[in-house]
Amino acid sequence: RQRGTLLRRVSDMTILGRRIPAAVFILAVALLARCAAMCLLPLTDPTEGRYAQVSQEMVATGDWVTPRIWMNETHLPFMGKPPLFFWFAAGAMKLFGVNEFAARLPSLAAALLLLALLYIVLDRYGCGSGLAGVLITASCGFFFAVSGVVAVDMLLSACVAGSLLAFFAFACEPSRRIRQRWSLLVFFLLAMGFLTKGPVAIVLFGLPVLAWTVRWRQWTLLRSHRWVSGILLFLALVVPWFVLCEARNPGFLKYFFLNENLLRFVTHDYGDAYGSGHLYPRGSALLMFLAASAPWSLFALWQVARSRSAARILTLADRQESFLFLGFAAGTLFWCFARQLLATYTLPLVPLFAAWLAFRIRHDSALTRKTVAAASVLLAVMGALALACPLALRETASSRQIVRAARRFADEQAFKGPLVFARKTPYSALFYARGWVLPHPKEPLGDTLARCREHAETVLVAVPAKQEGAVVLSLSNSAARVASTGKWSLLRVALR
Repeated sequence: RQRGTLLRRVSDMTILGRRIPAAVFILAVALLARCAAMCLLPLTDPTEGRYAQVSQEMVATGDWVTPRIWMNETHLPFMGKPPLFFWFAAGAMKLFGVNEFAARLPSLAAALLLLALLYIVLDRYGCGSGLAGVLITASCGFFFAVSGVVAVDMLLSACVAGSLLAFFAFACEPSRRIRQRWSLLVFFLLAMGFLTKGPVAIVLFGLPVLAWTVRWRQWTLLRSHRWVSGILLFLALVVPWFVLCEARNPGFLKYFFLNENLLRFVTHDYGDAYGSGHLYPRGSALLMFLAASAPWSLFALWQVARSRSAARILTLADRQESFLFLGFAAGTLFWCFARQLLATYTLPLVPLFAAWLAFRIRHDSALTRKTVAAASVLLAVMGALALACPLALRETASSRQIVRAARRFADEQAFKGPLVFARKTPYSALFYARGWVLPHPKEPLGDTLARCREHAETVLVAVPAKQEGAVVLSLSNSAARVASTGKWSLLRVALR
């Protein structure tokens, strides 16, 4: 009895007169540390720099219909993704300024909303397993890391995983009135997912729902959805932007639905207008998912092996548990057939995996307590690492440091010429030095400088430090180093 009292004292804390689990406090501190890292870390190339630049252009141009991106010295419409993430990031930039925090805020907000929904659903319909589910999700290293980056994947995860959790609540709720609310939430989140990344949101939702419905013959439940009002809500939210974007950018619908969402899945050469895809062997998604859900994927495999319950799980013997299992298993199987992959594609599956694991161990109170404690330790470590990252990764794949050095030099020397990057201009440079840095294609530096000669007598050239000697030699000693920041050197080049 004394030991139980001591455990309760250790596991609970009193803050502002209210008793809360210590794990919740640790989670809050870890997320605050992640928020601090969002403010301090530079935008990395290419993904963060690219998406932040698209949102920045929305703010600068006032065009909230057509996302735009600088590529090959041309301001192109960015038709690879729908605009929801860019809208949120641009809105954050309007409120908080054009900076790293604002660009990353949509991902953090999406993660927080997803964790809140996960807690509500599992606490009410998962026998009180909400806290364990939230902590398992947040302590997956991949989820914690992506919660603070400029990428559409966390917002898509909130929409896809959120819609599946809402359907789980819909299936478990006995009250017809409350069940209808969950039904509308499903359609709303699917619309948000469609505006984030397109039809893949419906696919990742529809596969597990269909498989579960067939397994448990839940056709009556499926028919009780608010189909008419739900579909009308979905269309009202989704259709206007697609129609308007096609009107302003003829050919958008064909490229987006055919190239980006069909051909991308079946062929490597699908006509990507914004780069090249990442090709992996089929089946790689399974390894990516195991890595994305680590370390808990290893714990789950051990737990299933220890309890000898693999057959029961794979045969979907429990109605509630089988839905959560299909929520991540069906999505993983779907991605296993694709070769154009990124590890972030499996991120929407992680919260469903965490929900399944928390639901599975819900009746073992000792194991649940140990799981909560282990997740708390992991979150404490991740929070500390998040605070250390800005110091360790200042010279990461970003141009922020060299752009800042160039601005200091320009201010001190009253320099009026352009800033040029040898080879391709990084996306992050276009964000940090919009209107000053020269966007240019992959061309010889000499060709770029020849074009600059018509408008400027001198330019600043940022080159990788390892290539500085070769660049200076190629410029016939007309260049002199004026600054250096780790991986980059800044040269002043006389053109006349």
